[in-house]
Amino acid sequence: MVRRPRRRDGDLLQPTLFLFLDLIAIEGAFFFAWYLRFESNWMPAPLGIPDFGPYLSTSFALLFVWVGIFYQLGLYDPIRTKSFEDDVDRLFRGATLGSLIVLSMAFFVRSISYSRLFFALFYVCSLLFLGLGRAVGRRFLRRFLKRGVGVHNVAFLGRTSMRGRLLEFFDQHPGLGLRAVGQVLDPEADEDDDGSQDESGRNLPVLGSVEVIDRVVDEHRIDLVLVTLPFRHLHRVTAVAERIGERNVDVQFVPDMQRLHASRMRLREIAGIPFISVREKGLTGMDRIVKRTFDVVFSALLLLLSAPLLLLLALLVKIGSPGPVLYRQERLGRDNRRFQMLKFRTMRVDAEKATGPVWTSEDDPRRTRIGSFLRRFSLDELPQLWNVLKGDMSLVGPRPEREVFAEEFRERIPRYLERHRVRSGLTGWAQVHGLRGNTPIEVRTLYDLYYVENWSLALDLRILLRTVLHVIRGENAY
Repeated sequence: MVRRPRRRDGDLLQPTLFLFLDLIAIEGAFFFAWYLRFESNWMPAPLGIPDFGPYLSTSFALLFVWVGIFYQLGLYDPIRTKSFEDDVDRLFRGATLGSLIVLSMAFFVRSISYSRLFFALFYVCSLLFLGLGRAVGRRFLRRFLKRGVGVHNVAFLGRTSMRGRLLEFFDQHPGLGLRAVGQVLDPEADEDDDGSQDESGRNLPVLGSVEVIDRVVDEHRIDLVLVTLPFRHLHRVTAVAERIGERNVDVQFVPDMQRLHASRMRLREIAGIPFISVREKGLTGMDRIVKRTFDVVFSALLLLLSAPLLLLLALLVKIGSPGPVLYRQERLGRDNRRFQMLKFRTMRVDAEKATGPVWTSEDDPRRTRIGSFLRRFSLDELPQLWNVLKGDMSLVGPRPEREVFAEEFRERIPRYLERHRVRSGLTGWAQVHGLRGNTPIEVRTLYDLYYVENWSLALDLRILLRTVLHVIRGENAY
């Protein structure tokens, strides 16, 4: 008897909700831009109000183009993205590309003259409307997920350290809609366990053994099996996939990246043959030129624009407590070179006299009153724009550490010093994922290595955009 696969209507919840809201946002932004440009009397229209028909036809073309781009960017994936910032970043890229495509199409339609100011207004309005739509959508989605609608049941197979990280990740981001139901035991893997286990401290219910995983999937309505077995038991993934092959359930292998000494695995196909890239080169010669040019231009511009603010903050630091305005501290940068990193002083002059070199902590008593404010909004980091202009640092990159800490970390964290293959940054991939302050250095290192191996100018722009949002929210800023 042929088994009928279980329907998974929950997969349609997010894409349907967000697609509906995006369609409304795009059309709403179009009509609002039309009102601002031609109906509000706020802007002169010396050539009169054009025929609305061609514009309306263009709005329908916009829907197809933009939704297609959003789809390619993964904005309608059934598994929820990690954060609202991810959505904003991809909406910005999609709207920008979509606007350029539509403007190019309009250029070739010589029979109609489109208002460039109208399209500029539409672009701005679309970003606002789409962002608002995503915020509303996420709010509704959270309500659905709390009621169990659209939640994916997850079963774990294997006990590597990645399982603990995933469980923690699920707890921190309920918007993912992933619920850990329990674990499936594998006698072969458990018997050969070397102690590299889940360190989360959570005891997942045992659902059964791998020999009856098909029954486990049926009884507990499992949607996703996450295999966190060591590499030496990779052959078990095939056995699991075959045993539940006729069931409508995902099976995904999560490698232990720390054991592999890698930050990311990339799958490529060459002549139909899959290649798994474990490690790739960092910045090449031309990449370094592009990145350095970007750093020089924008650090100089930001220093110029923020000069009044820098003077005001310097005055507040001087008035707030005795001592120098700037704090200079030796850090390790690219190729382990030492440099003097600049910050506005936020602590007493004798802050480390009794303790020696230690990381700062939340509610650190050594901070001055103005120092707490500066750290809350990361304003104490602004003098590092001078470090960027000089070439000691970059706008984006792994945060620099003091040598005493770097020596400690290199002894216990594989590939730690590889983060020094690029210039240190004012902000980084780890920081925009909430890994600031006294957070696990092991996890931060993985994010730093990901950045080193996956650098692009687009990634830098993405990180800078998300940095602004994180600074406003002040997460782990102490």
